[in-house]
Amino acid sequence: MQNIRLATHIGEDGILKVQMPSEVKNTELEVLVLFQATTPPRQEKATKHPKWLSDFFEKTWGSCADAPIIIDEEGVSAELDDPPEELFATR
Repeated sequence: MQNIRLATHIGEDGILKVQMPSEVKNTELEVLVLFQATTPPRQEKATKHPKWLSDFFEKTWGSCADAPIIIDEEGVSAELDDPPEELFATR
């Protein structure tokens, strides 16, 4: 009997991938898998959106009432749009 000890990461698919030494090609094996987590399980990311403050909607409701957004048949002015070249920094 031989032992192989390895440290690995199990991805989202839950699959453990083990490459065996070349001398055990075309060989029948009995395999025993023991495992112990070396770090706590990763927490799922919080919801996509942060939690709202308890009075968020009360404070912001109607905040555009004094300056409403007007959409007309002309659409958005190209002058108000940032050129795409300026959206991405290049080095």
